[in-house]
Amino acid sequence: MNRHFGGALALLFLASPVPALSQGLEGMSFNGGLEFEHTRRNGASGTNLSGELFLRYEGGLGFELGGDIDHDLETGTDRSVPYVALSFGIGPGELAVGAPQPVADMMVKIPDFAGIRELQWGYDQRTTSVVSGLAKANGEQVYGARLTAESGALSYGASVHRLTDTSGLFWQMAGQYEMGSGTEIEGTVEGEDGNLAVTVGANHQAGQFDMGLYLTSQRIIGTTEAASAFVGYSVSDALTVRGHVRAEGGAVDGNMIGVEAEYGFGNGAYAQFGAADGNNTSMTLDASIGFEF
Repeated sequence: MNRHFGGALALLFLASPVPALSQGLEGMSFNGGLEFEHTRRNGASGTNLSGELFLRYEGGLGFELGGDIDHDLETGTDRSVPYVALSFGIGPGELAVGAPQPVADMMVKIPDFAGIRELQWGYDQRTTSVVSGLAKANGEQVYGARLTAESGALSYGASVHRLTDTSGLFWQMAGQYEMGSGTEIEGTVEGEDGNLAVTVGANHQAGQFDMGLYLTSQRIIGTTEAASAFVGYSVSDALTVRGHVRAEGGAVDGNMIGVEAEYGFGNGAYAQFGAADGNNTSMTLDASIGFEF
């Protein structure tokens, strides 16, 4: 279902008049972003289209249409996962059924390591949302139900999912809490057949600085114990530089360091350059352009 989905979905949304319509429709939202990324490693190169695009309508009866896009433009390999669901307003929250986005993917947003989506995609499979990682790796579809709600500065939710070709029932719980003064705490717990994966983290913005720390312990697919951190500095309103470190043990072992520089052109457009290296990997260089809204 999801092969060649990334490019088709991107073209659909870029050509869609929905952003203009949504301004006049209460409860309608259209958000996400797209990025074209070129990487080099050991003389080999890759070019990818990645991002998220979501059209949502919230109300007594609503819907969710979108996807998590990861498409290799050189080989044609598509790891995108589409999401289509009906939603229903229930008390203080919303219930989505069909093929909704997993709650962990909605609420836990770990920045791409050194700005390199190609690297982060591999990390994501072992950390925040194993069910999404399996769907991408195996070309499967995620389906199930998700319940989300908000209470003041706290956003929280839970979801249950199955995959079209992989057995097992996956469940997730996730939450975000904005503490004020630029600090946000977020985390998720995922389970399948008695095995658990936990990711907790926090990020903070203070003046021209931003920083974050995320910890993961995962036992659903192999074993993962990981810690990642970043510190950024806004040189100007347009230019931000950031450093990253990551340590992982278990089925995959290794330490990584990375740096990135991002320049924003305004209206959501940006260019980004990154480099990452580790004790068990070759240096990866990255250049990308993108748009967020």
